[in-house]
Amino acid sequence: MNVLVLGGTQFVGRAIVDELLDKGHSVSLFHRGRTGPDLFPQCEHILGDRTDDVAKVTERTWDAVIDVSAYTPKQATAATQIKTNRYVFISTISVYDLVGIQAPVSESTPLLVAQEGDEVTPSSYGPLKVRCEEILAEHFGDRLTVVRPGIIFGPNDPTGRFPYWVSRLDGCDRILVPDQLGQPVQWIDSRDLAAFAVKMAESNTPGIYNATGPRATFGEMLDAIKAQLNHEHHFVLATLDELEKLGVKIWTDLPLVFKSDDRWSTFNCDPAKALSAGLQLRSLEDTVRATLMWTRNYPVEARGKLGMDRDREVQAMDQLQKA
Repeated sequence: MNVLVLGGTQFVGRAIVDELLDKGHSVSLFHRGRTGPDLFPQCEHILGDRTDDVAKVTERTWDAVIDVSAYTPKQATAATQIKTNRYVFISTISVYDLVGIQAPVSESTPLLVAQEGDEVTPSSYGPLKVRCEEILAEHFGDRLTVVRPGIIFGPNDPTGRFPYWVSRLDGCDRILVPDQLGQPVQWIDSRDLAAFAVKMAESNTPGIYNATGPRATFGEMLDAIKAQLNHEHHFVLATLDELEKLGVKIWTDLPLVFKSDDRWSTFNCDPAKALSAGLQLRSLEDTVRATLMWTRNYPVEARGKLGMDRDREVQAMDQLQKA
C-alpha cells in the first residue's frame, strides 16, 4: 500500500511507521519536522502544517491515511481534502462521558458533547476529539476507521506516565508510592496499537474500536516492573490526603493514580470488538522490558511531562517518615 501518515515521528505515530515499514508498505510522512526529523530516512517526508499546508498531500490518492495528530476540528476539516480509500483515525477513550459509568465502557457508551475550538486542554481534549470524529465521519463515511485507545504504554512515550515508574524503580530503591495498590490500571502497548491500526488499513475495515488491553492493579503493575530489576525496593506508602498536604499532585507528580473511584472507569474499557477484529496484545513483561531499555538508553527523553523531581520525592518521603 501507499500510505500517508499524518504525524509519524513521535510515540504512537513512530510505532505505526515502524509497523508499516516492517510490512513492506510505501510510507510518506506529513509533519512539521519539529520532532524526530532524522527518523525514517527511507520514507518520503512532506514538511508542513497539516492545516495550512494540506494542499501538499491532496494531489495524490492514497491507499490509506493513518492520522495520529488531529486534535482540533480545524485539523480534521483540513484532512477531509485528502483523497484516500481508507482513513484510520487514532482517537481516544476520552471521547466517552465516563461520569457515573459502572459497566465496562463499550463503543456504544455515550460520548461527551462535541466542542469547537483550537485550544487543547485537559477538559477540552475529549470534546474536541468527539468533534474531529464527527467531521471525519461526515466526509469519509464507510471509508473511516476510528480507533480509540486507552492509556498507552511503551517506549518513546513523551508523557512519562508509565516511564516514570519504570525509570524510578530502575534507578532508586526507596520510592514514594500512593497507597492505591488495589486501583485498576488498563493499558495498551503502543506497538500493539500500531499493529492494529495498520491491520485495519490493510483490510480496509470500517468501524469504531476500543483499543485497550489488559487490566491489572496498580500494585501488580509495580510488581511487574520490579520483576525485571535486580535490586530490592522499599515503598514509602502515603494516603492521598497525606500526599495532598505535602503538595504532591496525584497523576501529575505520581502518574496513573486517580483521586476518586469515579475516574476508575478510564481503566474499565471493553476491547472485545477490537479483539474480534484482530487486535493482539503482548504481555506486560514485554512492555516493561522495552520501556526499560528505552529509559536506560534515552534518559532525557524518558523524563516526559509527568512525574516528580527526585529531590522533591525524597523530601516528601522524609517528611512522611518524621510525622
